[in-house]
Amino acid sequence: MAMIEKIRRQGWLVIVLVGIGIVGFLVPYDAVMAMFGNRNNSVGEIDGQDISAKEWQDAIKVQQELFRYDGNQAGLSNDTWNNLVESILMKPQYDEAGIVVTEEEYDEIVFGQNLSPYVLNTIYGGKDSTALKEQMRTNFEGMTASMADGWKNLITLKRQREKFDALVRKSLYANNIDGKFEFKATNDKVNVDYVVKTYASIPDSTIAWTESDLQSYYNKHKNDREYKQETSRSLEYIKFPVTPSPADSAAINTSLAEMKVNFLAATNDSAFAAVNAATPGQAKVAYKEGQYIEPFNSQIKSDSVGRVVGPILDNGTLRLVKITKRGTEVDSVQARHILLAEKGAAAKAKADSLKAVIQKEKNFAAMAEKFGTDGTKTSGGDLGMFGRGSMVAPFEDACFNGKVGEIQIVETQFGVHVVEVTKKNAPKSVTYISVIDRTIEPSPSTRKSAYSMVNEFTIACADSAAFRAAADTLNGGTVITPAKNIRPNATAVPGLPNSDGLISWAFGAEIGEVSPPTLVGNDYVVAVLTDIRERGVPTLQNIYDQVKDEVIKEKKAEKYMELMKQGTLQDIAKAVESDVKQGTNIALKSANIPGSGVSAAENEVIGACFGLKKDFLSSPIKGKGGVYVIQRTSDVASVESQDNYTTDRETIMTNNKSRAPFSLYNAFKESADVIDLRFERR
Repeated sequence: MAMIEKIRRQGWLVIVLVGIGIVGFLVPYDAVMAMFGNRNNSVGEIDGQDISAKEWQDAIKVQQELFRYDGNQAGLSNDTWNNLVESILMKPQYDEAGIVVTEEEYDEIVFGQNLSPYVLNTIYGGKDSTALKEQMRTNFEGMTASMADGWKNLITLKRQREKFDALVRKSLYANNIDGKFEFKATNDKVNVDYVVKTYASIPDSTIAWTESDLQSYYNKHKNDREYKQETSRSLEYIKFPVTPSPADSAAINTSLAEMKVNFLAATNDSAFAAVNAATPGQAKVAYKEGQYIEPFNSQIKSDSVGRVVGPILDNGTLRLVKITKRGTEVDSVQARHILLAEKGAAAKAKADSLKAVIQKEKNFAAMAEKFGTDGTKTSGGDLGMFGRGSMVAPFEDACFNGKVGEIQIVETQFGVHVVEVTKKNAPKSVTYISVIDRTIEPSPSTRKSAYSMVNEFTIACADSAAFRAAADTLNGGTVITPAKNIRPNATAVPGLPNSDGLISWAFGAEIGEVSPPTLVGNDYVVAVLTDIRERGVPTLQNIYDQVKDEVIKEKKAEKYMELMKQGTLQDIAKAVESDVKQGTNIALKSANIPGSGVSAAENEVIGACFGLKKDFLSSPIKGKGGVYVIQRTSDVASVESQDNYTTDRETIMTNNKSRAPFSLYNAFKESADVIDLRFERR
């Protein structure tokens, strides 16, 4: 809004901006930036390597060619960036370790018997069959050179990562001493009596502090890991729902009522429904009892074939339902099969031979185990009970149309099947319907009116104070939703799916600036930017509340540690208005003392429980959640391992192997100082 007012006051700005627009239209973006002295034009930096705009666009182009993002630009950007980070950080590690992928290995992990996990999940969707591999080889051979190269580079990178991670896991080892420590930290126990004065039990109002105290704490701790700051923006927003007007509902109802005449006359019900429905998948479906409210449910059950029921209002959608067929049919069957994962005359001949043997020997399960090529071979080929729509069409037709005990041969995209139906449920009455649906949505006129109203709201809001004041006047007070620390690569504002446009605005706005109306789903959203944070050391203002909490906590600790220095536990408890408590069966791996009322990890306190001599009283201990004085009341109850710590050693190795690759990669990223500036190019 500030920019608009400036343009209104200074007309010459319009001429300048129009001129820049014309230049931008005629001259490439990079050249325009160079003309105005911005030659850096960087998208980010990874381990000291600058990512130029051209390199970024080239990477985006490759990624987009490999995967369908269907307009999900945030997902495309994030996947491309993550692959760049992985490639730049890890390739030197692969080279140093001598990790390569040969042509033979590439062919094997993409089309052979040993698919790589990445290929299996990403390209094959977790399914592994000879037919799929043959089809995939055909697909790859038909690709453009750039697409084939893109896949090869990506698969090679992921395969190198798999081998590197396997190497890391193989390098990990735990010995019996490690196992012993793990065992004793879990199983050795001790009992204590103690007094704790929790920080939560001390009113903040009883503690004096100054801004100078906060500044001193900030200067001392601003570089601590817990305060490390990444680029982010925070905002507050209001949603203005755009709801259909009565006129919108009436117009859609009238439209369907007019279509009802043509639907009645249609000779191909499913085709007519598929063309005219918002959800073509309901062009021919079995009706489920109670699917629609009365009286429509009864009409569908009793009216004659060819009748059209509706329009039916159902959860914001209007529907016309045509009764297309009535009868009885089996709704589920049980079958078993032997899959020969190949096609053609040879496969059919083999299937004929298997069929002849099975009919003679009655040994379907044994033949399935011997010749089957999918996961059912170990269970005699049994597929269990399945309903209509669960299997591919040729296989389903054979099972539902065939007789129980009949051996059939069926070819599908997966190969040739030898099939036997083993059970059929009794036929049930069924009604088939064709459905035409229309979601009741706001019309363009309704959206335009809503936009005008929301736009008036934004014009009245010059800053965050005006934004909040105006919100208080809407419908007796409208909810303002905070959204904190939104990262540049976020795909949505919390509570607002598909709100990439609002994030783009936030990273170009100034604190206190109010956004223009942004359509998110069926809501207009207006936001005010409340905080800007850049990567690096935070300002005191950025972490003011955290610093204040820590300063107050420290001052509470100082005050009560002084009060807890003298006397017995009973004296100390009386001095700080607390109680003497018992902590039993405390292990070295315990996060805190049970019953203390503290949820924070009290490692120093737990260590003192084991470090003290029996019956000795500790000095006051400043913990994370309070001040403690403890007295150990028992010797350490030590337990001996029954397997020389083997189980604990194996547990350590299993846990480390599952965590290590991910942790190591994160360590590479942290040490490389990855700088993400993509938000500047939104």
